[in-house]
Amino acid sequence: MKYFILGLLLAQPQTLYDLHRRFASGISHIYAASFGSIHRALRQLADAGEVAVVGTPDTARGKKRYRVTARGRRTWLDWMRTPGSTEDTELAALARVFLLGLVDDPDQRHEVLRRLHQRAVTDHRSLQQVKTALEADHETGRYPRRVLDFGLSAGQGLVDWLAELLSETPAGARP
Repeated sequence: MKYFILGLLLAQPQTLYDLHRRFASGISHIYAASFGSIHRALRQLADAGEVAVVGTPDTARGKKRYRVTARGRRTWLDWMRTPGSTEDTELAALARVFLLGLVDDPDQRHEVLRRLHQRAVTDHRSLQQVKTALEADHETGRYPRRVLDFGLSAGQGLVDWLAELLSETPAGARP
């Protein structure tokens, strides 16, 4: 979550309340976050020197506006370029594509999409191997197989969607 928050703050400095409103107003369909989890993430980012408070609090309630530091931008770019092996593939893709416009370099945008696509392909192949094993196991019931069918269908959808985005984002393209 902290990387997603870094991306939101790259677009513009925001308060904790601004971030919470962003999540509540629609981002939660991609990435859900409670007020407390956003607050914890901001505190961790500030402690790591990846965000800083902009100016002084602008209200009597002392709402702080946060901005991303140079260190935070490097951390965010590293996250964008390298989907983690323990991350949910779909969530990783949705979060990164949502923020992809914040990556200035077209080659880097292309590389982000290429890596996300490769990860989705790898995960889909793994599910296909599970299906092969389940088909050989006559003890497996109908419903586990149907759940696997859903996973395969969703995985193929993600692979296709990322392939389309990748084809729309050629490497080396300059505006």
